[in-house]
Amino acid sequence: MSKPVIVLNELTKSYGKHRGIENISFTVEQGEVFGFIGPNGAGKSTTIRTLMGLLKPTGGTASVFGLDCGRQASEIAKDVGYLPSENCYYNSMKVKEMLLYTAELYGVDGHNRMEALAERLNLDLSRRIGDLSLGNKKKVGIVSALLPSPKLLIMDEPTTSLTDDETRVLFEIIRRLRASGVS
Repeated sequence: MSKPVIVLNELTKSYGKHRGIENISFTVEQGEVFGFIGPNGAGKSTTIRTLMGLLKPTGGTASVFGLDCGRQASEIAKDVGYLPSENCYYNSMKVKEMLLYTAELYGVDGHNRMEALAERLNLDLSRRIGDLSLGNKKKVGIVSALLPSPKLLIMDEPTTSLTDDETRVLFEIIRRLRASGVS
């Protein structure tokens, strides 16, 4: 039996009088591909941000790799590739500079991996971030999430602004990661 990678138990997040999520419980096992489907405002991004330790839960618990998402977020982040639904980058930086900066933050030599992923996704590393389309900015985020060779990949709206061909490439990358043991 595989080991749980993500465990949510009665997780709740309120924003004052408004509930973002209410009493969500589920477990994601190692190697499992898990997705949220729901309308805008259903709490998908709130749940993901809570898993990443960016939001503190109002109630219940959330853990990744057995670590508490609220108290041990920095430890969790070392092993998680995260693609938020929206990215904010330094517009004056070139894509390559931004990705090497990300690799440095993770403490990895991401040069070869960055170039291979950029080639697969048809991402021009020499362009300035501010000159990119939304789809190309999404590709920067995907490469950034994959640079540290994460044990777990958490992606929020990963296919937004991608073409059908780019989406197929992303799914193929995810299939290969899953085959190598990434959840």
